[in-house]
Amino acid sequence: MGATDIALVPRHPRTGEVWQPSDRAAAVVPLEADVWLHVAFPREPLPVPATGGLPDGVYRDDPLPLRPVRLFAADRHVFLHTLARLPAVREPWLRAVYDPVQDAPFGHPF
Repeated sequence: MGATDIALVPRHPRTGEVWQPSDRAAAVVPLEADVWLHVAFPREPLPVPATGGLPDGVYRDDPLPLRPVRLFAADRHVFLHTLARLPAVREPWLRAVYDPVQDAPFGHPF
């Protein structure tokens, strides 16, 4: 760590003692233990029912939905069809977007 670095360190939840890093070059910034845990190990928030709480031992009502494997990419045919229906497609700036996508049918449109 350099002289201008800071170290976010936890306080002991019962004693309030601040953890001291072995490298003294960093400026120590103490945080409450629960705040430090949230910063150091972020988790997805657990959904909680709108009324009441969850029964003991239950962490979630339903599992979270699956996340996509890759980023969203628009379908090229839908993209071209949508652009072709716009009156502004006759404008040069939009035509500069439309023509390269139409001319390269196997390329990535964006």
